[in-house]
Amino acid sequence: MKTQVSQASDDVVFTLTLQNGATDRFFWLQDKTSGTVCFEAEGQYVCGDAIVKECTVMRDGMHIVFLSGEIVSFYFYGLSLREYLGVVSSLKKLYSARPKVLEVFDA
Repeated sequence: MKTQVSQASDDVVFTLTLQNGATDRFFWLQDKTSGTVCFEAEGQYVCGDAIVKECTVMRDGMHIVFLSGEIVSFYFYGLSLREYLGVVSSLKKLYSARPKVLEVFDA
């Protein structure tokens, strides 16, 4: 299994999807006009700037902490350094309005 990374952008919306197999998926959507970031993991979809408290990214995966205290994790499989740096770059774009949310190791 290899982690699949896809990004899409148009004038209004930016999306980033990380997927391992059929069920293990993290998805971000950002409305470029409002800056609002929506996030989906494990079938739960949440929207709003204050939903994600922390997003920690490491070479082998990431952990997201919600304001509720819940933590979800996603692990990378077979992700090249180039792909990893692309994911980091995309996350920096998504959280540019709230840079304290994102912490990156190994970049």
